[in-house]
Amino acid sequence: MIVVHLSLLLTAVVWGGTIPAIKYLLKTLEPADVLLLRIGGASLIFLLILGVQGKRALPHNWRDTGMLLLLGILGITIMNLALINGQQLISAALASLIVTSNPVFTAIISRFVVGEPLTSRKVGGIGLATLGFLIVLLFGSTKGADLSADHIKGMLIVMIAPFSWAFYTVLTKPYLTRYPPTNVAAYTAIAGFIGALPLLGWESGAGDRLREIDRIGWLAVGFLSVFGFVLAYMLWYRGLRVLTASQTAVYIYLVPVFGLFFAWQLLGEEITPYLLLGGVTILAGVVLTNSGRAADR
Repeated sequence: MIVVHLSLLLTAVVWGGTIPAIKYLLKTLEPADVLLLRIGGASLIFLLILGVQGKRALPHNWRDTGMLLLLGILGITIMNLALINGQQLISAALASLIVTSNPVFTAIISRFVVGEPLTSRKVGGIGLATLGFLIVLLFGSTKGADLSADHIKGMLIVMIAPFSWAFYTVLTKPYLTRYPPTNVAAYTAIAGFIGALPLLGWESGAGDRLREIDRIGWLAVGFLSVFGFVLAYMLWYRGLRVLTASQTAVYIYLVPVFGLFFAWQLLGEEITPYLLLGGVTILAGVVLTNSGRAADR
């Protein structure tokens, strides 16, 4: 059991480091480049894993195949596009806090999709998280209140990431009872890469940009694919097989903590008091939304 908790802690650390890694690569690459490198590298590794399994790795029927393809585009392609594009306009620290709203979106979507009760505790948590988001929106910038069009646009684009991931989480849950967690991660990762392939012709000059990546940049690419995608997903889903969903979800709260730390240490981003206040408020709302007897059940 201790090994499971340590593996989930490692997952939170890794996911906290992915946002600064993306921010660093955006100094040289376009968002489409980062997306294809991250998902493409992970897909190759997952293909090797599925190849070892042989025919046993294939989905059971065409209906599952189609649904997993759509879920991969929703939870992998769209989620990563929003996260990467939004970071062109806002800091990595701010993006890491916005992503933390995922459990709140999950609670709302679960209510309407699978009929999970939306208790007064969850409503209060959603309101608290919204307040934290407004604090970050109005005062999270190092320059104080920032209502510039680019700043607001960046935050709204990044907000699509936890929203799409919430739908992905709710809709993929049934498939985890029919397929091994590693296989579900592999199916959706490969589907996400297929969904991102049209972006190959979106930005010209990709080859020139790739040649400009320095050693640290390639290390960031490897980190995003191998650790931030393949390893983290496998550890996360394996944790879900041992612990309850509420026990596992606690580790999501640690992701922005490590995200803020890495953004400060690696990118030199300033962490303002309002950013910390907004982040703590968002985290409090997320914890409240996912606590109590309803969440335990």
